[in-house]
Amino acid sequence: MAENDEPTAGTTGGLTSEELDRVLTWNVVRVSRFVGQRLAGRLAEHGLNPVHFGVLAYLAIAPEMTQADLARSVVVRPQSIAPLLDGLEERGLIRRTGDRARGRRNPVQITGQGRRALDAVWDVALSTNDLTDAGLNAQESSDLNRLLLKIIHATQGTRLDGFYE
Repeated sequence: MAENDEPTAGTTGGLTSEELDRVLTWNVVRVSRFVGQRLAGRLAEHGLNPVHFGVLAYLAIAPEMTQADLARSVVVRPQSIAPLLDGLEERGLIRRTGDRARGRRNPVQITGQGRRALDAVWDVALSTNDLTDAGLNAQESSDLNRLLLKIIHATQGTRLDGFYE
């Protein structure tokens, strides 16, 4: 603001909630918190969180991934993945192969117990697609997922992919 506390051009003097609602990315943040908490709450009943779910799901797709690849896939900072994997390994859900020395390739695999844990929560995760209580019918939920995937696919392999690097 200017010295006289009057809004200047391009500032938010007199901002309305309708104007704030026009900020798409802010709305995405708000919705992501809602749906993220929904998924987290339902997975917690099974001793998992959304990042655990993502790790197990990606390892079920690709039989072996490096820690760095997993970090990018589940969108966590590379330095955060090791302790997360330590916990999953202690629970017998994943196993690491190879030398665990710093700077070495450290492949990770899902175990049979990890596959069973993923199987146990798969329908739970899919149930969070039902957003009728949030005002969307089944088609609208499907359309929302399609649009989100369009953004995900368009940014894969770009500087926006794995943005925590």
